Amino acid sequence: MARWKYKTSILDIDAVIPPEAISCDKSGACVVDGIPGGLAALKDILDSEGESEWELVQSQAHGEKLLLIWKKEVKEAFAS
Repeated sequence: MARWKYKTSILDIDAVIPPEAISCDKSGACVVDGIPGGLAALKDILDSEGESEWELVQSQAHGEKLLLIWKKEVKEAFAS
């Protein structure tokens, strides 16, 4: 049975999605209208963590930040 360890990180949303790319209506629903250069900053973070065997399992807006939750399989020998 797989065992996992977890970590969280906080990312400044403005570093990934510039404020001018986000528009919100009166109900509070927001959409991203376009991101100059695509999501290169987020891709770099995902690639970097992936190289260390971390898998992104959830991301969620948390105030002005983006909360990222990662998991990584624990690969250690079990004593018999």
